[in-house]
Amino acid sequence: MSDSNPIKQQSKHGIEYLARVSYVAKAIFYGTIAYFTLELALGSHGPDPNRKQVLEQLTSNPLGKILLVLMVIALTGHTLWRGVEIWADPYQKGMGPGGWLYRLNYLLSGITYGSLGLTAGKLLAGQGSGQDNQKQIWAAQLLHWEGGKGVIIGIGLIFLIWAGLQVYKGLSGTVYQSLELDTKPGWARGFLRISGLMGFVTVGASLAGTGWYLLKGAWTENPRWVKNMDDLIKLLQGLPGGWWLQVGVALGFFLMGVFMLAMARYFPLKASE
Repeated sequence: MSDSNPIKQQSKHGIEYLARVSYVAKAIFYGTIAYFTLELALGSHGPDPNRKQVLEQLTSNPLGKILLVLMVIALTGHTLWRGVEIWADPYQKGMGPGGWLYRLNYLLSGITYGSLGLTAGKLLAGQGSGQDNQKQIWAAQLLHWEGGKGVIIGIGLIFLIWAGLQVYKGLSGTVYQSLELDTKPGWARGFLRISGLMGFVTVGASLAGTGWYLLKGAWTENPRWVKNMDDLIKLLQGLPGGWWLQVGVALGFFLMGVFMLAMARYFPLKASE
């Protein structure tokens, strides 16, 4: 028994370290998506602004492949960390409705970045990342199954709930308030507060758009309505002030990347109560 405690402590510290590294990986994702979005707004025909394209761009040179290996490790760490948050409840969210909403957020985040880690692994193995319209493909398959329409509606509603959680985190500043910034100057704290606000709201808007089009695709029984992140950003071009909206989205994702770096450094991670 005396040997098990140090081992457990090392395991906890290892998970916490991987969690910090995973926030750096998320910062890379958001920062690169911001760059791709800005390129799109400026009329460039570069990579589509989505997470999968970020990974695919890393395969073009040896340094990128090394970074891709690190991304696999970081994303695996993020998935493990989300599992710890769901199971161990280190921040004592409880078992009430609010606690289960947080667990839903952890689960969806773990699934999202775990699947990206799997995609990164496939790219390293030379298997490719799959088709860009995979959401439309699985939606079309579900619509042919009995009860498939209800499944898509359920997933769409989950995305809307997830979006609401992100917007709440941005507006309320709950995540920002948990950062250990007591020794930082006021301008730095203010900048990170704005970064968290705009970043979480931008991510929430993206998730809300995904959820809305899932509902529309199910309601009309037309999988073509199902949209990826880059589809949503491209749709902004057709709206009044679309260029400014795209630039605003790019800024929001960039600030989210900055906030993820702050999370990596100043968030009080712990693998147990």
